[in-house]
Amino acid sequence: MKASPAPCTFGSDLEMVFAIFANVLEVDEGGQTLNDGDARYRAAQWVRALCDPDYQVEPPFEAWETELHGP
Repeated sequence: MKASPAPCTFGSDLEMVFAIFANVLEVDEGGQTLNDGDARYRAAQWVRALCDPDYQVEPPFEAWETELHGP
């Protein structure tokens, strides 16, 4: 069995939760969030998929939603 990465390493599950939230979140020119509920929902779908092997994310994540912007 492959060990999971530490919670705070690059590419970890925790980092992916934040990446999905930030990638989905839309902010207007005044700094107001436009879709924080959508961003929270998509991040929660990632967490649920990790905890529940029978859960299917709908719609599936697109590449831009899970893109990591690394060091």
